[in-house]
Amino acid sequence: MARKKAEEKLNLESVLFKCRDILRQARNSGSFFEKRDMMLTLVFLRFMGEKFEDGIENLRQTLIDQGLNPDDEEIWNAFFNDPTFTDGTYNLPVEARWTTIINTPAPQLNVALDTALKALGDSDKQLKGCFVEG
Repeated sequence: MARKKAEEKLNLESVLFKCRDILRQARNSGSFFEKRDMMLTLVFLRFMGEKFEDGIENLRQTLIDQGLNPDDEEIWNAFFNDPTFTDGTYNLPVEARWTTIINTPAPQLNVALDTALKALGDSDKQLKGCFVEG
């Protein structure tokens, strides 16, 4: 059994199936909607965070290919501080980036998630009010 768990691949599909199982167990409890909303929020933040990281890496490589230094402050300000990158990647606030959230110690995770959602709402008027603030 331990070997099976070690071999199990952690991907979005397996995470969603585990979330589904947890929600099925919680269906008859009052916390069903809270758990559902939290899991969907985590999936959303992870998806947005990974898209952001991919966008950063693609933009860095494009700049390098064009002979520009992506670590130069002027280049960074011109390209990376734009609300959207040239490929349409949404520029996430630092607080809402998956790397920030995933590296938060467990005791501060609730605060980090609330901060991430507030930062997303504050950073874009289209996202304002989309997230329930705790």
